[in-house]
Amino acid sequence: MTDFLACLTQQHDLRLVAVAAVICALGSYSTFALGRQWFRPGKRILWVMGAVLTTSSAIWATHFIAMLAFDPGMAFGFDLLATAASFLLAVLLVSLGALVVVAAPSRLGGIAGGLIIGIAIAAMHYTGMAAYRVQGTVSWEPVRVTVSILSGIAFTMLAMALAFSRSRLQRDLAPPALSLAVCSTHFIGMSAIRLTYDPAVAIPEGALDATVVAVLTANAALLIVGAALAALRLQMLNRRRLAAEHQRLRDLSDIAVEGLLICDRDTVAGVNRSLERVLGQSRETVLGRPIDQLLPGLSVSLIPSSHEIDATLRDGVAAEIPVRVIAQSITIDAKVHTVIAVRDQRERLRAEAAMHHLAHHDALTGLANRLSFTTALAECHAARRKEAGAFALLLLDLDRFKAVNDTLGHGMGDELLRRVAGRLRRAIGEDDLVARLGGDEFAILRPGATDLGAIQPFAERVIDLLGRPFIIDGHILDIGASIGVALAPQDGASPEQLMRNADLALYGAKEDGRGRYRMFESEMNARMQARRSLELDLRRAIARQEFDLYYQPQVDARSGRYDGAEALLRWHHPERGLVSPGEFVPLAEETGLIIALGEWVLRTACAEALHWPGHLTVAVNLSPVQFRDARLASMIRSILDETGLPAARLEVEITEGTLLQDEQRALAILQEIRSLGVRVSMDDFGTGYSSLSYLRRFPFDKIKIDQSFVRQTPQDKESAAIVRAIAMLGASLGIKTTAEGVETDQQSRFVAAEGCDQLQGYLFSRPVPPDRIAAVLRDPAPLAATA
Repeated sequence: MTDFLACLTQQHDLRLVAVAAVICALGSYSTFALGRQWFRPGKRILWVMGAVLTTSSAIWATHFIAMLAFDPGMAFGFDLLATAASFLLAVLLVSLGALVVVAAPSRLGGIAGGLIIGIAIAAMHYTGMAAYRVQGTVSWEPVRVTVSILSGIAFTMLAMALAFSRSRLQRDLAPPALSLAVCSTHFIGMSAIRLTYDPAVAIPEGALDATVVAVLTANAALLIVGAALAALRLQMLNRRRLAAEHQRLRDLSDIAVEGLLICDRDTVAGVNRSLERVLGQSRETVLGRPIDQLLPGLSVSLIPSSHEIDATLRDGVAAEIPVRVIAQSITIDAKVHTVIAVRDQRERLRAEAAMHHLAHHDALTGLANRLSFTTALAECHAARRKEAGAFALLLLDLDRFKAVNDTLGHGMGDELLRRVAGRLRRAIGEDDLVARLGGDEFAILRPGATDLGAIQPFAERVIDLLGRPFIIDGHILDIGASIGVALAPQDGASPEQLMRNADLALYGAKEDGRGRYRMFESEMNARMQARRSLELDLRRAIARQEFDLYYQPQVDARSGRYDGAEALLRWHHPERGLVSPGEFVPLAEETGLIIALGEWVLRTACAEALHWPGHLTVAVNLSPVQFRDARLASMIRSILDETGLPAARLEVEITEGTLLQDEQRALAILQEIRSLGVRVSMDDFGTGYSSLSYLRRFPFDKIKIDQSFVRQTPQDKESAAIVRAIAMLGASLGIKTTAEGVETDQQSRFVAAEGCDQLQGYLFSRPVPPDRIAAVLRDPAPLAATA
């Protein structure tokens, strides 16, 4: 070490040593600045050649400037061929090292290239020393020669390894390390030389003197300085361009909705703000982390670039976020990076779950919907066929629900349906399924339950739960439920048949008076088929006009003369014969056919009454269903105008059931009809619950005493008392009374004596067809004739 320092300080001109060191540093900086241009698109070969020439020139110039700084204490010179060979050898070996680095641009490739360049430095140095001629002899210390060679190789390999580091600080240390490689090789090697003066040794002719070598090294130094300035300019431009490129890339990535990861191999080199928000971490905490810490089980090579794949993103609190990722390669800073687009799937999965829930559940009650229930029913049926299992199907329909909707509004009806759903949930078991099929119709599926001892108590419990009052916004709502039950497999060979049979059982429960359940019975199907057949025949009968009107005369109790007739509908079926109105009228009301049929009855009765004596009236019964049609009054007016019948000769009869369904609406329509001049009578008076209230609120023209009372008079004292009371009531209110069902003289005399104004019954005439009614009504004294 002492010899090394003595050699450096005592035998060298330190000013030239400093110049050599500066030239070496500039050359080393230029080497890496130019070498980095290889990784950018463009004239790569020219950049590499420039780097090779700069490196070789820096090694050569450093050596010979340092040789000019060395004072051997005797005359010296340089052999021309050996001097030129040293430069060429440096160029060749540095080119070989650069070729290795270019072929394998990685840290390992850099280390291998550094080994060759280190050898190039040593080879150039000792070839240059072979060109050194002195007036004496030259000898070497092998150990120091070896140390100089190894130190140069070691520092060169270190410099190339630092050049491929991910850390900018380490990359910035690469040029100084290369400078150390050149300087250590030279100056340690110079401390190994031993010169012995010998006057007998002469400097060969043609040897280059110090002046020529100084000129050559000066040119090489200028070349290096020029390359360094060019490299510095390139470095500044590159840094500006890179800064602008990085800022542009960051701005573009930050405005992206998707999260973006920029990866250098499998290390995170950048993230955008969207991904920061998803991770709940700042980019500073993410940069430099391996990609598999954020996307467990994935590496850059496993993420496809052609399509998205599902993955899991681990956020800052170690929670897992479902994502979809796709990769794309881009070049940043002359280096290929991978951009991974990360799409947060939580919102989409929540939306899909919500859509799936909406597709299979009722939006109002949260119960399974018809689609979900149909699927479950099919699955139960398929499982039953495979495992010979059994299950029960219950269809429920709420009683009096329409009244709640109509009187309190749909909002109240919706809340009531939600409350009903809550009670049904509490009633079913874990394996049961309850669904809302639509409106106020529900269904319950009970797998494995076909024992009547279990089904019947369950149905009774459901009826009891739904029969209890509901209190909503201060309103006490008293509804109920009817249930139809079908059991598999005995009540249906298919899901569709099972549903139909459960519906038939539900229909039977409603016919029984509601608020109860019915098990399916095979006879129900036969009755329903008969009903459907009758409905088809009824529709055809309306189209084919198979109906007739019969008329039963009405007699004035005081004069004994006819004063009107009641129109009675008859259906002459081509196969069934005469069909009773009690059989087809309820069906017509249920199917809505009564609207068209009732209009035909009114029009026909008015048209035929025109052929009767002018003082006679015609009475027509109106169905409660007709009162739901707001056009009823205008239809009556149109028929009167069309037929020409005076309004005073038309009398419409209604029952109390018409008023019970919608009292306010029905009374309003009656007022409108009465304003036309049409008479209004209440039929079957005395059989309802609020007749007196209706008489007080609406001034009827006539009340008809139900025949069930008239036929018991005068023998039955209670019936006689009722007839007497009604006649007195009518007289006191100024309302005409009609006694129906008069069949004997005794009945006729009794009701007339009690004050009834009009009589009607078989005593005077059975209902007769229209072609005979005119002749019957011309009889001036039906009471006298009968007597």
